[in-house]
Amino acid sequence: MGLSAVTYAVSKKYTDETAIQFGGLKGAPCKVKSVKKENGQNIVTLEWKNDDGDTRESKVYIDDGTPIYTWEPGHTYKYGDLAIYQSCFYRCIVENSDNEFDNTKWNEIGSPDGNYDIINTTADLPVRFTPADRKMYWCIEDGVFYLWNGTQWVVQNPPTIELNDIDALFI
Repeated sequence: MGLSAVTYAVSKKYTDETAIQFGGLKGAPCKVKSVKKENGQNIVTLEWKNDDGDTRESKVYIDDGTPIYTWEPGHTYKYGDLAIYQSCFYRCIVENSDNEFDNTKWNEIGSPDGNYDIINTTADLPVRFTPADRKMYWCIEDGVFYLWNGTQWVVQNPPTIELNDIDALFI
């Protein structure tokens, strides 16, 4: 069963008459008439002419994204602000306008060192992690691993094996 010539002609006429109003859909030249910032959005007004020469407009609403700042001394940062400091991303957890970067007021996002690291002393354990983080650090001075459990660093003591338990391992 094929498409009859009459059906084809009627559908083509309908499509042509409908598409005449939608110049953008069929590739008519379009220009940006204006861009207006309002209520956290950019309102972009597009303008084109349809096949009849009538001017048509469409508006596109684009929500603002979250700004990412380069951390600068003395700048005021509010809770939730994102900043880059020493090539790392941070989210502000305490409003501040410090002259020196204080990592207790920021949470690092996407640590470049991954989920583990090696430190010299326990004083080097970072305090910037959140309850969602799971990190493990090897402390050279103590010779143990420290695990961030979401709220604090916990020493991970290796299990000890008593000499009389060694025989039980080989049975």
